[in-house]
Amino acid sequence: MRILLYTCTALPKLGGQEAVVDALARQFQALGHEPMVLAPRPRVSHRESDRQLPYPVLRHPRFVSTRRFVSLYRHWLIRAQGRYRFDVIHCHDVYPTGYVAALCKRRLAVPLVITSHGGDVREGNVRISKPGVRQRHVIATKAADALIAIGRFTEEGFRRLYPDAPRIEHIPNGIDLAPYQTPAVRPVGLDPSIHEGDYALFLGRLKRRKGVDVLLRAMGQMPSGRGVQLVIAGAGEEQAAVEAQVRDLRLDDRVRLVGRVEGQDKRYLLQNALCVVMPSREWEAFPLVLLEAYTAGRPVVGTAIPGIVDLVQDGTTGLLVPEEDAEALAHALGRLFADPARGRDMGIAARVVAQRYSWDAIARRHLDLYEQLTRPTPATAPA
Repeated sequence: MRILLYTCTALPKLGGQEAVVDALARQFQALGHEPMVLAPRPRVSHRESDRQLPYPVLRHPRFVSTRRFVSLYRHWLIRAQGRYRFDVIHCHDVYPTGYVAALCKRRLAVPLVITSHGGDVREGNVRISKPGVRQRHVIATKAADALIAIGRFTEEGFRRLYPDAPRIEHIPNGIDLAPYQTPAVRPVGLDPSIHEGDYALFLGRLKRRKGVDVLLRAMGQMPSGRGVQLVIAGAGEEQAAVEAQVRDLRLDDRVRLVGRVEGQDKRYLLQNALCVVMPSREWEAFPLVLLEAYTAGRPVVGTAIPGIVDLVQDGTTGLLVPEEDAEALAHALGRLFADPARGRDMGIAARVVAQRYSWDAIARRHLDLYEQLTRPTPATAPA
């Protein structure tokens, strides 16, 4: 089967959506199919990185606006279909890619599948509030032969856009199990004060929605001493504010900022943490960090918001706390620091849950859907 994965963002940019598209393409290829990724050109040089990927990547000019001229990008999608004759087109955004595919669906003459990764269907996001853009989201959802909800948050977003959506499939994102279950070597140069099993780990972008400020207030309420430590692994627009808050709360002796980490360094920090903390605000569509923690055998302490509450079994694979509640978060972390054995038991349960989300199994669920959509119906089957 020839599968086009159309996305508005792809490698070499690093993020959740980029990782999902890459993982699906690799799995499809390993299972004997022919995937191809269509994406805008990134801001940085990409030719060499594209050549290093095991699947082909097509590029088109960047979207010059999230509102104007979007329909013109039909040209590159139609040209790709004319050249490669895909059996299915799977867009990884409702807008703009899902909308572009919807505009030329009749000409493409193949099933259209759309996955939302959360932000594009979030009520009140900047893009959807622009004049006329919400209606374009609606056009895309109506045109899709199937909508894939990676979690409850995205399903609710689809329903807001198009309450009568006839087919919403629930297929979560996945995780590559093996790397997180193979012990990683301690990173060279890692702060020697970071001890195995003695720290809670925050892993992600430093932005307001991720709630690092609430986590730091929680740390400020916890007793000082060895064994109560927080490692913050990430970078972003809130970095200066985070550093200032650490100083203001006098947490320099208990909080370590290690910057953005990837690969084996990230796996080491996950595997050796007491727990992973997700103090996010408002929503998470399907947090890959949570699955990474589970796969590494670590429990998650997180806020009871969509995306996290769907995956954390309170008291079994982690602990849930109210959003914005630093006192409750401090109490939950204190319970695990005081009883590491309980955290280990939760981590064992979390690892069992992670087995359901292997990329091989998730890719096969996508392929089952594609095959259903491309299978001739009795009315269209040849005589």
